[in-house]
Amino acid sequence: GPGLFEQEFGHPRLRQRHFPFAIGPDERDQWMLCMNKALNEMPMDDELREAIREALQNLATHMINQQ
Repeated sequence: GPGLFEQEFGHPRLRQRHFPFAIGPDERDQWMLCMNKALNEMPMDDELREAIREALQNLATHMINQQ
């Protein structure tokens, strides 16, 4: 869709906006537990669910800023 958010607020820069928070593998895994629960509750095609899950997992790993 159109870049309305970016037009209004600028680039989201998710990783930069999360730098003040310690995000390590444990935090990533806890966040993914919540995302997986939500995905499993939504009626959708299994292939779509797995594609979304993979994208969220990649994003969550990218957000790690602590070991």
